Amino acid sequence: MAGTVKKDVVVGMDIGTSGIAVAVLNRGCGAKQEPLGFGFCASMSMEKGRIDNPEDAAIAIQKAVDEARTAAGVPFTSAYVNIEGPEMITRHGSVKQTITRRQVIEWRDLQKLQQHLCETVLPADWSVIQLVNIRFYIDGEHVVRPQGCRGRELGLSATVLAVPGSQMEQTRQCLRNVDLQVTKTVVGTLAAVQAVLAGVERQVGVICVDIGAGMTKAVFINHDMLYLLRIFPVGAGNITADLAVGLHTSLEAAEKVKKEYGLGSIAGHVYVPNLSGTGYNVVPGALVHKIIRSRIEEILDFVKQFIENLKLGSSVPGGIVITGGGAQLSGLPRLAQDYWMMPVRIGCNTLLRKEAPNEDAYRYTTAIGLALWGSGQNRVTNGVRQMKEGGFMGRFKSWLR
Repeated sequence: MAGTVKKDVVVGMDIGTSGIAVAVLNRGCGAKQEPLGFGFCASMSMEKGRIDNPEDAAIAIQKAVDEARTAAGVPFTSAYVNIEGPEMITRHGSVKQTITRRQVIEWRDLQKLQQHLCETVLPADWSVIQLVNIRFYIDGEHVVRPQGCRGRELGLSATVLAVPGSQMEQTRQCLRNVDLQVTKTVVGTLAAVQAVLAGVERQVGVICVDIGAGMTKAVFINHDMLYLLRIFPVGAGNITADLAVGLHTSLEAAEKVKKEYGLGSIAGHVYVPNLSGTGYNVVPGALVHKIIRSRIEEILDFVKQFIENLKLGSSVPGGIVITGGGAQLSGLPRLAQDYWMMPVRIGCNTLLRKEAPNEDAYRYTTAIGLALWGSGQNRVTNGVRQMKEGGFMGRFKSWLR
C-alpha cells in the first residue's frame, strides 16, 4: 500500500517466575526505538529460573504472544529470550589461533575462536546463554572489528554465561511448541540493565539489583562491562508466601496486603479473608510489618554481601538502581539506602509511557531490555552466526548469530 512504512520489528520475551511478558519494538532510525505493543500472561510454571510445568508455560507464552501481536498489529515468529537461574555459571577465558599466510580474517575465524573458548571453559553438557566482555586481538593488539583485517595471530578474551543444557533445551522446546523461534538468549538481568540504566551510568560504575518474584539478581557494571553477577534464590514472592502462612490467608489476599502496606508502619489491625472463605482473620498490624520487613532484610543482606565482595570502598559513582516487581514495594528505596549506605533509586524504562498501565509497567522492563539488546546486536554484531544443531555446536544455537 502506498505510504505504508514497513516496521523493523524486534521482540523481547521475559519468561519470569510470575508470568510471561512480551515487548514488541520498532527499531526505527538511529537510536530511536518505538514501542508497538505488549503482552502479559500470569503463570506459575517457573521455579527459580527453570520451567516447572512445560505445558502450562506453553499456554502462558501463547497467550502473551497473542496479546502482543494484537496490540502491535504486526506478526512475529521469533524473540530474544531471557535465561538465568541459581545454577548459572560465569566463566572467563582467553584463546588464540594462528592465521596462516597472513590471510584476511573472516567471519568463520571469529566463529571458530568463540567456539573454542566455550569448549575450553565450560563443563560438558552446559549451554551458552551469551558471551559478554568480548575483546578481539590481532598480533596482541586490541581490535574492535577484526573481520577483514590481516595478521598472524587472532586472540579472544570473553566472559561466558551458561546454564545446564537441559534448562536451555526445555526453554527452546516450549517456544517450539507455540511455533516460535529463539533469536538469541540473553541473561535477564543484563537485559534489565539495558532498559533502566543510562549509558553514562554503565560507564562510571553502577550496581543494578533486580528483585523478581522468585529470585534477586545483583550485577556490577563498569566501563560498560560486566564485572560481577550474582543470583540469590529469594524474591518478592517469598514475602507473599510468608504473609499467607503467617496470616493464615490465601496467596491472593497476601499479595494485596503486601502491595497495600509495603514497609510502612501499620497501626491497629489488618483484616484478611481466612482460608475457608467464610470470614476474616484479625491480625495485628505490627505482625504484618514484621513479616514483610524480615524477608526484605534477608534480601538486602544478600545484596550487602555482594557489595562488600566488590571491595569498592564506600561509594559507587552510579549508585544502586533497583528494579523488578519487588522494587515496587513502598518504602523500599529509603530502607535500602540506609541498609547499603549508598544512593538508591528505582529504575524505570522511558519507553513505557502510555503503552502500559503505570501499575503494570514494571512487568515489561526485562522484555523491553531484551528487545533493546537485540536491536543493538543487529547494528553491531558481537556474536557469531548460528551454526547447525548437533553435538557441541548445537549448544550454541541460542546465542550464535
